[in-house]
Amino acid sequence: MSLAAVAATTAIGLSAGPAQADSLKGRIDTAKQQLAALDARAEAATERYNAARIRLTGDQQKSASAQRRLAAAQTRLATLKRSVSAFAVAAYQGQTLDTTLGMTADSPQAYLDKISTLQAVANSQRQSLASLAGAQREQEQAQSETSAALKEQRAATSQMQADRATVLAAAQQEQQILHQLVAKQQAIIRAAKARAARIAAEQAAAALRAREAAAAAAARQLATQSTNSTPVVQGSGGARVAVQWAYRELGKPYVWGAAGPDSFDCSGLTQYVWAKAGVYLDHYTGSQWNEGAHVSRDQLQPGDLVFFGSDLHHVGLYIGNGNMIEAPYTGANVRISSYARSDYAGAVRPGV
Repeated sequence: MSLAAVAATTAIGLSAGPAQADSLKGRIDTAKQQLAALDARAEAATERYNAARIRLTGDQQKSASAQRRLAAAQTRLATLKRSVSAFAVAAYQGQTLDTTLGMTADSPQAYLDKISTLQAVANSQRQSLASLAGAQREQEQAQSETSAALKEQRAATSQMQADRATVLAAAQQEQQILHQLVAKQQAIIRAAKARAARIAAEQAAAALRAREAAAAAAARQLATQSTNSTPVVQGSGGARVAVQWAYRELGKPYVWGAAGPDSFDCSGLTQYVWAKAGVYLDHYTGSQWNEGAHVSRDQLQPGDLVFFGSDLHHVGLYIGNGNMIEAPYTGANVRISSYARSDYAGAVRPGV
């Protein structure tokens, strides 16, 4: 359903009955599915940006290397100019060979010796200048190609940032519409219950409050346990350290491109906690997929990285009992979630 179609449903009045409420619930479910798709697209865009940033660093190094090679060629040129003979300089300035060296000789053999000397100088000069010109052309071509690559990379990075901004704007708009729909649905349900039976409405509201209170208490208890307890980690101490640090980051906000200590995106969180264990990972899911040993699902241990999506757009840190700690998406905080998702792609054990 398009954004315009979702927005149109907000026109339902407060007097609508149960049938309209059921219809609105279906539209809300559709809007939630669209939100999930937008979140996945935004996460994928973030990881494309991270990959582009890594490639850009490599291109900058290539450009610096080309500049050094060009400087070396210029140094060689200066050396060659200083080393050329006075005869070659005179020839380059337009003087003839006979005026440079003198073409008179006391004997035919002396004359031939002078000719041979001039030819050797000229050949040496031509070879040196040709070698230098070739080196200069090579370095100029390398510099040109590197500059072009940097220009293309910066343009691609800029485009990906613009694309992601568009996706996030759409997600924000969808979220606003969803909130409007939920508020309208609640108003319809309240009105229907009031018409049917005020007592029943009050009882339902009381039951709802009790459930919410119980859920809030359970959430607080889980947060307390997550903060105060130390997970049981098998194997070496590195995984234990990574998991313990991941627990400390619970509740911190998701920010795309962030790698701590106050906010994270998904690969930034895994990079940060494993760095505390002395294992450095790139800030990019595509790189982290190859920065350790791949393990099967039945061999998962706390500290393993678990990946999602055919494009590996999301990663979390497995903590045991079917759960992971993840930085999920914009608008959410670092949290404990089940890793059992339909888009599960595989797992990697860093430091192996």
